[in-house]
Amino acid sequence: MAASNNFWFIWRIPTLLGLLTVFGLLAALLGTGGWHWASWIAMALPLAVIALCLIRPSKGQRP
Repeated sequence: MAASNNFWFIWRIPTLLGLLTVFGLLAALLGTGGWHWASWIAMALPLAVIALCLIRPSKGQRP
């Protein structure tokens, strides 16, 4: 049970970002109007998370 709990603890955010990216790509390809805005937002959120992780120092580093 602990191994399964550890698996989802590690992979929940990457899985969510992957699903969000797939949604953004499909919304851009298949939709019009409001779907294009939804695709822009869905594709920008993973990039924002990447930028946040690059800017923020790691827990092990001292400022």
